[in-house]
Amino acid sequence: MEFRNLCSLETFRDICSPSGYSENLEDVIKKEFTRIKGVTYLDHAGATLYPESAVREFCLDISKNVYGNPHSHNPSSTLTHDTVDRVRYRILQHFNTTPEEYSVIFTSGSTAGLKLVSEAFPWSAPTATEPGSLFCYLTDNHTSVVGIRGPASAQGALPIPVSPSEVEGRARAGVEGVGGHDGPAACQTPHLFCYPAQSNFSGRKYPLGHVRGIRARRLYPACDHRGRWFVLLDAAAHVGCSPLDLQSCAADFVPLSFYKMFGFPTGLGALLVRNQAAARLKKCYFGGGTAAGYLAGEDYFVPTANVCDRFEDGSVSFLDIIALNHSFDALQRITGGMDHIQPHAFGLARYTHMLLSSLCHGNGHPVAQMYTQGQFDSPDTQGAILNFNLLDCRGHIIGYSQVDKLASLYNIHLRTGCFCNTGACQHFLDITDQEVKNNLKAGHVCGDSIDLVDGKPTGSVRVSFGYMSTFDDCQTFLSFVVDCFVEKPPRVDRVCDWPLGASGLLFDRSWMVVNGHGVCLSQKREPRLCQILPRVELPLGQLSLSAPGMENLSVPLKSAATLKTSQRVCQSKVCGDRVETVDSGDEAATWLSDFLGQPCRLIRQSPDSIRGGQKRLNTASTAVLSLVNEAQYLLINQASVDLIQEQIRRQESSEDGQPLERQDLISRFRANLIIAGVEPFEEDSWSQLIIGNAQFLVGGRCGRCQMICVDQDTGAKSKAPLLALSACRSGKLTFGVYLSRQVQGDSPSARTLSVGSAVLHRTLDLSL
Repeated sequence: MEFRNLCSLETFRDICSPSGYSENLEDVIKKEFTRIKGVTYLDHAGATLYPESAVREFCLDISKNVYGNPHSHNPSSTLTHDTVDRVRYRILQHFNTTPEEYSVIFTSGSTAGLKLVSEAFPWSAPTATEPGSLFCYLTDNHTSVVGIRGPASAQGALPIPVSPSEVEGRARAGVEGVGGHDGPAACQTPHLFCYPAQSNFSGRKYPLGHVRGIRARRLYPACDHRGRWFVLLDAAAHVGCSPLDLQSCAADFVPLSFYKMFGFPTGLGALLVRNQAAARLKKCYFGGGTAAGYLAGEDYFVPTANVCDRFEDGSVSFLDIIALNHSFDALQRITGGMDHIQPHAFGLARYTHMLLSSLCHGNGHPVAQMYTQGQFDSPDTQGAILNFNLLDCRGHIIGYSQVDKLASLYNIHLRTGCFCNTGACQHFLDITDQEVKNNLKAGHVCGDSIDLVDGKPTGSVRVSFGYMSTFDDCQTFLSFVVDCFVEKPPRVDRVCDWPLGASGLLFDRSWMVVNGHGVCLSQKREPRLCQILPRVELPLGQLSLSAPGMENLSVPLKSAATLKTSQRVCQSKVCGDRVETVDSGDEAATWLSDFLGQPCRLIRQSPDSIRGGQKRLNTASTAVLSLVNEAQYLLINQASVDLIQEQIRRQESSEDGQPLERQDLISRFRANLIIAGVEPFEEDSWSQLIIGNAQFLVGGRCGRCQMICVDQDTGAKSKAPLLALSACRSGKLTFGVYLSRQVQGDSPSARTLSVGSAVLHRTLDLSL
């Protein structure tokens, strides 16, 4: 698969634009986040940003209403009690469950919820007849989860760290099963398994279906242990940008922090407790509001029957809970819900990952070492988090403290270190247990600035995205990396994954050259155009043009909408269609004019100009077109190219000519999709295609002209390709097929093509 003529940034901006938001994202930023003007905030996994309207509405609420202590019974207290109950219901509704299934215990945050479970879980020590409790936890868990092993061990339970590969291996082997732990069992010893819905280190998402497998005693290592298994699902990192459905994933305990979801209020979280598991939790301490009755002079205490009241010692932070009500309102009003947030934030993270992982120093060495699991190709398996270390041109790690300090100078807010996840940090950075101990002895502690010990990193850099993050945030961050850490000239390795936009491949054919009269120049009129090589340098935010004998030209890749307000708007014709275009400025015009020897200008398609697609093709598609001739995509078959090449060899052997190489011939057909593994010209009979997860309609065969006779490196002409095509096709001059993408109902994974993707096809019914 080959991607050529990649020349516009607008399509990817469209992909990352949240179509489900109630307003344009730029308008939302201006209205709701004025305080971050000039700031690139990339630490949403630490704490996301709150919209200003939520704070205003909260202040208006508490300035108009009197909210008293909910433990009293006066009118102000009743108002508080009822409002808090309403918020509990909204939380359950947000996670698609009900008060009949779950209870909401308010805490100071996720860590407090985990601590509550650790202290109230009925751990049991082993006896002569019954096994003791097990506490199993993934090594890719937050510090606050690993800390549960202290109370567990103190009460005789056995902590067992489990590597993610152990669980995934058993799941892949098909032993997960479906079952429950709520039926009668011979042994009632309680065990607890904790895993994160999403890693706060790498953003990796663990299958929520593991909850069923753990309950069925099939996904934990010591599967011979009898007893009942409970699941603690750490959702703190997951819920900031992703939906969580507790109907399909009925974990027993789900801790979370609301500032990761809304930014405001802080110091407030919740533990969602499955009601069937709530009765197993036991408390030693009791505080105000948790007792149905007790005696001061005798060890007599009866807890309140309500689960929430039983575990909320003292008065809850009721004003913060009321603020949460307004945060829910704002999130829904601005975004429409988590189903809209997830693809937006993931799209930005994936784009940044794609470019950063492809960025190279001038000597070809990579700029970043990425710490990810899997292909970073779906929001179902990856969150909006990137973790990495930067490398110098010799391949040495650049300390994260240096990155952090320079980022601050650029007003870029990110996070560095181990992110309270030592297990993941050790795994990705290949740090042994002994090295952790040695580093501690050498003075390195969590949160300090000692980023390298003997040249080996002690942590990494993390950037993360939220619902108000923008494409400009990605560009600013990538430009910062290039400015500060890349040996010039920077290079971008060929990207094996490529996003799809509304009008075709991302960046494909949205620019063209016109003469002094505004008429489009093609290679038919000006063969030297083929010697101009466009290259999109996304981290630099520029389009680079190179040509023999010319210094490289850099054209800023600003938003077309922005250019429209600062550059000349003009009308041009493409294949009979009149389109609105935006001029790219005098510098580009001078460069092109000097090279081509005539007055020229570089123009790009305006965002307001929409070309309806494929009026001349055998398809009912109304696909939107860029500045292409006929269709969004042109696909050719490598086997068909080889057949033409063989015909040229036979022709040239009688004329003593130099046979064309395959790549030379491929470039003359100027396709943007190339397939292999089928018979020559088999593509002619296809009606539909699926490439990876993207679906396409075949719009007909591509008619060829003398353009295939132009050498795309030199501009020289040769009649051999045209003659060979005519000979192979019995006089017909068609080669390749036109495609249009079917976008209705597609998933995020269908908006990308990957080199090496499988191709499925449906053949035309020739019997009709």
